[in-house]
Amino acid sequence: MADKRPGLHTLFSLYSTYGKMDLLWFLRDTRYCLLYLVTDVICAGASVGGVFLLSARFGGLGGMEEKELLFLLSYCVLIDGVYSLFFAGNNMGQISRIIGRGQLDHCIIQPVPLWMQLITGGFCPFSASSKLLCGAVLCFYSIRQLGLAAGPGWLLSFLLSVLASTGIVLACVYLLSSLAFLAPAAAEEIAMTALSLFDMLKAYPLGALPVFWQTVFCTAVPVGLAAWLPSRALLRLSFPLWTVLAAALFITAASLVFRKGLCYYAAHGSPRYSGFGHR
Repeated sequence: MADKRPGLHTLFSLYSTYGKMDLLWFLRDTRYCLLYLVTDVICAGASVGGVFLLSARFGGLGGMEEKELLFLLSYCVLIDGVYSLFFAGNNMGQISRIIGRGQLDHCIIQPVPLWMQLITGGFCPFSASSKLLCGAVLCFYSIRQLGLAAGPGWLLSFLLSVLASTGIVLACVYLLSSLAFLAPAAAEEIAMTALSLFDMLKAYPLGALPVFWQTVFCTAVPVGLAAWLPSRALLRLSFPLWTVLAAALFITAASLVFRKGLCYYAAHGSPRYSGFGHR
């Protein structure tokens, strides 16, 4: 019998189910899965390699020394790893695809709340863990190189900062993806556009830019909130307050806009239903 009041037990059960499904893929096709993991690491290195090489060539970049920039780049890889770990599967991290293809009904008819499906459906602890491990190792190495006094308080600030940065990226993806409720064909891939924006720009330090552009890249186009601003606060051994507050603001805005989109979807549906699933 379906649980009429899903709680933490249901949430953990969903995480366990998706984790087992991911493990089955690893066990059935280990060679391909390992190739996928290695490819993820190569892509992570390529995404930050250019910035690091520029830093090595000029002895720093954007107001950051080479060791500080290494921490920033490590933080970027870690954010990508957390995002991949929890939202890589079933297009949950590219929600505009599900909305644009009219597949949201697959989620709505399930006997658990939609929000619970959205935060668990992308969980891939085996096939999407390579970036996370790579980012964690790089962060540890960069912290050792910098000689930071990484006590319990700093580590707690670091973990909260990582969660806040990931939340900002996710919120921006869901904000833009809500356009797919209104224009399913045109906005089906808009989530990938949002992710590409962060992939291309979040690794760049913004310290050398005028204050106006720093403000733009930390508000309207919040790529600076994903890595530069929180890593700068952590390097100064201070709590990344602005990143946490911005994460709360963006997540709240994304929730409200997404709910509005759901109301529109309930009233109008989608003319583009595709039955081949989330993939």
